[in-house]
Amino acid sequence: MVQDHNRRILISGAGPIGLSFALGLKHSTHKIVIIDQHERPTAELLEEDTRMIALSHRSVSFLKSIDIWAELKPFATPIESVQVSEKGYATKVELYASEHDLHDFGALIPLGRLVLGMLKAIDTCDNVTYLDQTRLTHYDLDENHQSTAHCTLVSDGKKQMEVFDWIVAAEGMHSHLRMLSGIESYHSDYDQVAVIARARFTNPHHNMAYERFTSDGPLALLPVGSHEMAVVLIADRTEKEKWKKASDATFSNEVIYRIGYDLGEIEWVSTRHVWDLTLMMPKEVCKPCLTLIGNSAHSLHPIAGQGLNLGFRDCELLLPYFAGNTIPSLHDLKRYQRERRLDVVKVVGATDFLVRSFGIDLPGASQIRNFALKGVNFIKPLKKRIARFGMGY
Repeated sequence: MVQDHNRRILISGAGPIGLSFALGLKHSTHKIVIIDQHERPTAELLEEDTRMIALSHRSVSFLKSIDIWAELKPFATPIESVQVSEKGYATKVELYASEHDLHDFGALIPLGRLVLGMLKAIDTCDNVTYLDQTRLTHYDLDENHQSTAHCTLVSDGKKQMEVFDWIVAAEGMHSHLRMLSGIESYHSDYDQVAVIARARFTNPHHNMAYERFTSDGPLALLPVGSHEMAVVLIADRTEKEKWKKASDATFSNEVIYRIGYDLGEIEWVSTRHVWDLTLMMPKEVCKPCLTLIGNSAHSLHPIAGQGLNLGFRDCELLLPYFAGNTIPSLHDLKRYQRERRLDVVKVVGATDFLVRSFGIDLPGASQIRNFALKGVNFIKPLKKRIARFGMGY
């Protein structure tokens, strides 16, 4: 590792992962520059963004460690229990945080409030500069030691050359830096879409999250406030246009058809957001002077709500390599890359197994799944392991 004062780090991407990585370095001597190709969102716009984010117990602990959770907590709804079931069978697996001596497994928070809280904190950091409507179009490594990156930043049509000691790409699944660096990635299409919305039920949810598997696709309901749920409805891609145009009544009827009436009727639903589901994993996440984190480093099916949480784990494990005055070398990051690969493969494997196994429609398959769900209720170590997986451990 190289130690020096005022090393410069470029973070490309001002979403929750890029911002949280910058906040994790606020006590270092590094000079941090965050760039984002979009205009900085206003507080009013972020307050109106009610898309919900599921935070695992471990992610909440990470946000506490970077001193941001106190700002976010008033807007969060704790997840105190989880129910997993398959439509057509009475078997239910229920997990309670209290059985693990915890108050909750994690929390739901509006994406807008998460970003707004982080932006407010960034504004108080003397060593962080935020450049909106700016993108990195090219970078070269110094020829001798490959220890600095000479970057071309473009803002308002004007080019500017800057030198950084490390670049962190937190740009999303279609990461420009991942492509610029020549990192190859594996893609697999699920041929499914996620339909995201919020719905208010007539009965209280008592802070329970629901994971319901059906022959039409899985459904996740995550608690918001006392009666609202963040809805993640998975459908075949051939139905994409249908769900884009679906009325409130059509969407509500589909949710009730899949989950039943345990939560009563649906009184209100928000505007729906529909997007394609793709699995993406790069062959590597580190190159000289570059590390991929967040959705730049992995993109997976949303049914287990692990995508953003994996990104926070990237930050949690990468930050110590930049602690104090240090800048790691590519060799230093071998362990980080190995650990992240194991974690991502584990989560992707478990998520993929859930999606594909509950999608099997062969004779007898549903009976086998029901038998397996019953087994989970009787095997306490397995039940505990499933709970810890959901918490991010």
